[in-house]
Amino acid sequence: MIKFGDYILDSEHSCLLNASDNSEILIEPKLFELLLLFIERPNAVISRQDILEELWAGSVVTDNAINKLIGNLRKLLGDDAKKPNYIQTVPKKGYRLVCSVEALGSKASNPTDSNLINDPPSEIAPVSFWGEKLKAYIMIYFIVILVIVLSALMIFKSSNNNSSNISYSVALTRDEGAELSPIMHPNNKHLYYLKENDDHESRELWIKNINTSVTKKAKVKGSISKIISLVEDLNANQTIMFYLDMATNKCGLYQEFLSAPEELNQISTAQKKLFDCSDKRVKDIDYHDGQNAFYYAAQPKNHWPNQIYAFDVETGEHKIVTQSQPKGWGHHNLDISPNGKKLLIMSTDSDYKTQLLSLNLSDNKITKGMKFEKPVYEAIWHHDSEQVYYFAPPPAQRIIRSDINGETSTEVINISEEILPKLSRIADGKNILFSTENKNYNNRWLMPLNNNETIDNSSVFDVYPALFHKSDKYLFVSKRSGRMQLYLVNNQYNQAKVVTNLPNSHWLKYVSISEEDKNVLLNVDNKVYLVPISELDPNKPLTAFKEELLIYESKNPIISLDWLTSQSAAITHVINGTPELVVVQLSNNKKVKFDGTWAYGLKDSEQPELVYFIEQHSNVLYQASYSSLGDKTSTEKLSFINTQISLPTDFYHVKVDSNNLYYVNAENDTEYLYVVPINRKSESWKLPLSNFSSYDVSKGRIIVSDSDILEGDVHRTMY
Repeated sequence: MIKFGDYILDSEHSCLLNASDNSEILIEPKLFELLLLFIERPNAVISRQDILEELWAGSVVTDNAINKLIGNLRKLLGDDAKKPNYIQTVPKKGYRLVCSVEALGSKASNPTDSNLINDPPSEIAPVSFWGEKLKAYIMIYFIVILVIVLSALMIFKSSNNNSSNISYSVALTRDEGAELSPIMHPNNKHLYYLKENDDHESRELWIKNINTSVTKKAKVKGSISKIISLVEDLNANQTIMFYLDMATNKCGLYQEFLSAPEELNQISTAQKKLFDCSDKRVKDIDYHDGQNAFYYAAQPKNHWPNQIYAFDVETGEHKIVTQSQPKGWGHHNLDISPNGKKLLIMSTDSDYKTQLLSLNLSDNKITKGMKFEKPVYEAIWHHDSEQVYYFAPPPAQRIIRSDINGETSTEVINISEEILPKLSRIADGKNILFSTENKNYNNRWLMPLNNNETIDNSSVFDVYPALFHKSDKYLFVSKRSGRMQLYLVNNQYNQAKVVTNLPNSHWLKYVSISEEDKNVLLNVDNKVYLVPISELDPNKPLTAFKEELLIYESKNPIISLDWLTSQSAAITHVINGTPELVVVQLSNNKKVKFDGTWAYGLKDSEQPELVYFIEQHSNVLYQASYSSLGDKTSTEKLSFINTQISLPTDFYHVKVDSNNLYYVNAENDTEYLYVVPINRKSESWKLPLSNFSSYDVSKGRIIVSDSDILEGDVHRTMY
């Protein structure tokens, strides 16, 4: 064990301890590797290249990934970059560990030394750090030599039949902002991609010659959300581009005619709208060149489950494709095989498990492939139309190649950045394009209680904040440790403390705290748990949620979670495309039967005598009395009062606080948080959001999770 400053690093057990009390500090694996690198080279300058080679050998990362890691390590150690006690920035050179470092070990008992004979054998005392380092280096040297020899023998033995399986990746773009939706022109020389800047206002079409690196911005007539396909028209010396425009409150499939990629000026000569999809939420789409048809996965009425549709360009007709009955989230991703004979479908049930399906387009026969234990968001056919490329389940950022049953799998890409959906084949029979993203979701105050309130943010993924009502604490979900965990913040010390240490990957969403601050409702993998706040102890994080804390489990996607009374939970799940309210009495976990059709149930913690309901289809807000609801298991005689407030069709994330209705909706490509006084005594108003994730409100204080920094690049594999 090695002591540095106020901490102890236990390399044997890969853990970090407080030197004062030996309590363990949760640290993600990559941060531990970085810390170990600094510990091994105290007071030496470590360059950014050193960090890349030590932590990401063979992987592709951006400079932003290093910045994030250094920033997270400083935050973990409570360090200040301007006045460092641990990690010092050396301008234009790198970083240096500036604190004292010493090894801790057991005192050796030496019978010839009278001063040591009576010492307890377990006493800890400083030993020679560099002596121990020399022994370690000698041992590492022999291990490395042995590994090199064995590796050389294995490579020599398999070089004749495995050389074609060795791959790596290179970045094709390195610009500011994010580059995404990559697709290679049929000439295999020009890369088409979209570029999005931090303002999130628009996406620009760029074309890059990958041989000469000449890059040109194209002038197009439409707004492009996703490039679907490119077709080369040699007769007219032009490129036909199919794309989706999914700007706010609209959706359309378009065909645009561009100059040939070799032309200096890339200008659209014509545009044609193929169909309007504003009545659906399109999740994925692919073009079948042989059929001149589009296959797409979409949510009817903007709600789950997703289904597969086909659009015939010649006839202009849509039809539902033969498919297994969608459940839960339904069929969300698809890909047409290169030979045009099969459709690959990804379907995720409400249990968060994704199933691969293959639909034969000639006889409509469906074949089941592998089923993942976690949700997986992307898979495409291999060039041979038999194997598949797919994302590994989270939190790993890997691309795997295997047959559709998951056998004979091979890792193609292992990268530190988040890999975005929309893999694309290069027409060389062996390589693919993919894009990465660094989206920094942070919590921030939209309406603080006072100007002194600050936020403890990381540079990773902080979402789903939930405010306490009787104190200045709040909970939120974060991937700071590599997996989603629950964190607690007390504004008195303004430092996030992890309160769960779940060993496996889970989806944590929709956190809601009771008005007395005694319990929290938490959606974990589509299961709702009632967790006492007293059990969320930073000194003893929960490693699992007890079965007796489970109050509800749905076979359909849960999209909202709130308290209705102090003894009942309001849960909204989606059935056949329609949001449906379920109210659970917490005393016995029984469902409350409702007279009428309701989508949401809401509670105002500042006016506990009132509860609110939103009606299905009409989206009208109704009010009822808490006392009339009580502990009844039926609401047949409950009196509902129409507030005369009707929410827009595409609203989401709805809450009530201090006699105000809050909801999120988009307007002119910008998301806003709307505030509507229920008593109509003042005007409604709105607050702009930036790449919104989630929010909470209590006593007028609003905390929101959104993103203001966006980075990402386009990469290709190299076989």
